[in-house]
Amino acid sequence: MHDESIYLTSTSNEHVKRWRKLGESTRAVKKFGATLAEGLHLAQVICERRIAARSVILSEACCAQAKELAQAAAVASGKTRIYQLPAAVYDAVCPVENGTGIMIEVEALLAERPMQPIKADALYLDGVQDAGNVGTLIRTAVAAGVRHIAASRDTAGFWTPKVLRAGMGAHFAAHLYENVDVEDLRGMFDARRLAADARGGRDLFRTPGWEATPTVWMMGAEGPGLSEKALAAADARFLIDIERDCESLNVGAAAAVCLFEQRRRRLMPAH
Repeated sequence: MHDESIYLTSTSNEHVKRWRKLGESTRAVKKFGATLAEGLHLAQVICERRIAARSVILSEACCAQAKELAQAAAVASGKTRIYQLPAAVYDAVCPVENGTGIMIEVEALLAERPMQPIKADALYLDGVQDAGNVGTLIRTAVAAGVRHIAASRDTAGFWTPKVLRAGMGAHFAAHLYENVDVEDLRGMFDARRLAADARGGRDLFRTPGWEATPTVWMMGAEGPGLSEKALAAADARFLIDIERDCESLNVGAAAAVCLFEQRRRRLMPAH
């Protein structure tokens, strides 16, 4: 094991208390400017991308792969220490259910807002509070080639551990902006603001040309959907034509439909 590894056995240890706060509180993530990436997949992404680790935390019950990844993350980050915790202490700190025995503390980085509007596709989350949905939306956007993702003040924090876990590493390939009012989008992106609205609008699939220029797709929370303020700021509203037997789509599924329809259209050869 790495020669800087330290064994911590008490939940009253200052490091352990801080990690617990990071796992439980969005405010702590912002205060410390750090978050916890739990899981083998995230650890592998961090190693592959050579993301700087502030600390590496292992459960004594972790598997051999977790130990190898911990070594790699610590070596890549220089003097980063590996901390080993008894399984019970690790579980008390772990921010997600069914942890895999490895957590890496990394910096929670938000992008600086552009000084002038940029010609780029973006995704805007309006009041999406479920951590799993937010992480899925980040992952979906990056998969569809949309790397600018902004969120309203009442959207779940991008860098909370549960959002990070659901994002499966996509955070590290995205430009993330928090506390963005919908009125700010015009000053950030030189792009059409398109509202995904289950209550009405143009047919997403049958309306031509909307993909021709950069877009900011706006997605609302489960249930209420986009706010009236967001709808008022939209240049156009679009409806996904679904079967009548199904009332609506999950916001993650709706975003996937819109963003990949956009990608599909742009990849089609010009006639």
